[in-house]
Amino acid sequence: MAPAEKQGSKQAEWRTDPKIAGKSNSMGDLGSHIENMISYITGLKIKRLCAMMDKIGEGRVLDTNATVMLEFENGAKGNYWTSQVAAGYDNAFKFRIFGTKGAICWDQEANNYLEVRRFGQPNSTLSRGKDPFYPHAQSFSRIPSGHPEGYFEALANIYRVFTGALIKQKSGEKLTENDLDFPNAEMGLDGVRFIGKCVESSDKGAVWVDF
Repeated sequence: MAPAEKQGSKQAEWRTDPKIAGKSNSMGDLGSHIENMISYITGLKIKRLCAMMDKIGEGRVLDTNATVMLEFENGAKGNYWTSQVAAGYDNAFKFRIFGTKGAICWDQEANNYLEVRRFGQPNSTLSRGKDPFYPHAQSFSRIPSGHPEGYFEALANIYRVFTGALIKQKSGEKLTENDLDFPNAEMGLDGVRFIGKCVESSDKGAVWVDF
């Protein structure tokens, strides 16, 4: 089968063209979301990473599959994987975070549920809109359980927090950490640095590089 960029897919055409997409395809497109999600959820800062970026597909010059090992500043370890050649999957954006007391697991395609696994306790599934969350997290839930919320609501929540911060600032009110809970320039810079370091590591033979 011919690559998607040779079958009329405009999106695939520009993403595989370094003149338009830049130095990375899969990691630049999908990996940046992984980095942002894990950074936002855990608050962990990357200390160093080791990446292998594969150019799967005849004639391709940018990565279509990538694996990254990470070490965070607090000593935690991580693994990221992103692929645009994983046949049969829709999006499959998910994470699993393991700690000293248990783990949490989340899948974007079943985004209303959070899997919680605690040592010595039965596994549980928390349902958005039904089960209790921290007040700030709960404030992002708009409708009752059983009525799926998704992609557009997530964007709307970002806009709501941002405009709320603007309104408070214009009225002279003091802004809290929760008021500033939206993407900022520093997050964008971290994402660009992450992509660049992955490319650097892979180009040097999949070696560890400091972040």
